[in-house]
Amino acid sequence: MNFRKTISAAVGLGIASGAALVAVSASPAVAESTCTTWKSSNGGTAYGKCTGGETRFSTHRVVAVCIGPDGKKFNREGPWVNTRKGETSKAVCSSDPGHTGIGVYSIKVVTDEPA
Repeated sequence: MNFRKTISAAVGLGIASGAALVAVSASPAVAESTCTTWKSSNGGTAYGKCTGGETRFSTHRVVAVCIGPDGKKFNREGPWVNTRKGETSKAVCSSDPGHTGIGVYSIKVVTDEPA
């Protein structure tokens, strides 16, 4: 059985790139994870990095909600990466948001802690 939790950090379209820090406290059986999310300077890529985790099998991934010039939203998921090693997950909405008009609307991190 896996224990999953979701961490969300809203990132506005017109806001400059920055880091939003989210600390997660879970039940005593699960170690505390600290996650940071940010987007690229051009606003087209979302990143998520967590540290901590109970075991070497602790993983996380970033999920970006992307928005197009027509206002329609869609999701992009980054790969699962190792939390204990502090690896970064990346989800690309657009490699050229200035041309396509597609950018990161919001970012969340999903963690998976083995039980």
